[in-house]
Amino acid sequence: LRVGASVFAVGNPFGLDHTLTQGVISGLGREVRSPTGRPITNVIQTDAAINPGNSGGPLLDSQGRLIGMNTAIYSPSGASSGVGFAIPVDTLSTVVKALVDDGRVRRPVLGITFLGGQQAKALGIDAGVLVLAAPADGPAA
Repeated sequence: LRVGASVFAVGNPFGLDHTLTQGVISGLGREVRSPTGRPITNVIQTDAAINPGNSGGPLLDSQGRLIGMNTAIYSPSGASSGVGFAIPVDTLSTVVKALVDDGRVRRPVLGITFLGGQQAKALGIDAGVLVLAAPADGPAA
């Protein structure tokens, strides 16, 4: 995958089935938050129109190969604003295998709260991580 490559988003936006939109990959390795606040890392950013109802649909490359699953949009209005996100197919394969094999996905956690990158830089911290908390009953205790 590369920024600038053509992509196609297939979905069912606003109940309009069999919809295809075209765009380009506009970013790689992005991070977005799920509705529950959990980070979704390493997502593909695209300007292909992804609207409510497209989630779960495929994101295809110009050869028709599956490269991701349409997942989210960034939009103050709730409609496509040219910033959509898809989970890469490699991540999907890992998650699906875990669901089939174990019935759930296990994710590692550090169990700490830390200061974010921009905030740390503002305090003059250029390397490492400033740990703010490690709960006594957590994995980092």
